[in-house]
Amino acid sequence: MSTEINYLVNGPSDAAITLIMAHGAGAAMDSDWMNDVSNQIAEAGIKTVRFEFPYMVERRSTGKKRPPNTQKILLGTWKKVASDWKEQAPWF
Repeated sequence: MSTEINYLVNGPSDAAITLIMAHGAGAAMDSDWMNDVSNQIAEAGIKTVRFEFPYMVERRSTGKKRPPNTQKILLGTWKKVASDWKEQAPWF
């Protein structure tokens, strides 16, 4: 698994709360729905952070649909995200 994760961040940099959002199995972190929801939450003063799991990153680069990664990789990705954003607590 790649150790670098790309993030999309919306909302105020000094927000009191950060909401971390992962995409679903069929759409990327910048899908229309994710963009719309992130923007609406950010307008309410909550910072939103979006990321993609490795299978979606690969899909983005190759254009080929893949099934989700194994549980081990998905959980490892979440742990990396938690580590990257630990200084932004509280986050949900």
